[in-house]
Amino acid sequence: MVTYIMGSTGIYLRVDEELLRKFTEVARALGMSRSEAIRKAMEMFIAVNEGNLMTPKMRGLVKSKLTLKELEEAYLVSR
Repeated sequence: MVTYIMGSTGIYLRVDEELLRKFTEVARALGMSRSEAIRKAMEMFIAVNEGNLMTPKMRGLVKSKLTLKELEEAYLVSR
């Protein structure tokens, strides 16, 4: 879990109203603020996906005309 010692950075995002309503409802049911729930969701997203990016591991195995970013996007789309 990430510990927040000094300041934090605010973010702005757009979401569907129904998604926000459900998210808020679940967060409140768990006794969490939306900010707390979003931080937790971000931490979980990182924990689940951080080691799953295969493109950097595959680089050098084959010659590609695509950039690393283009390969990464193609990999993520195919998942």
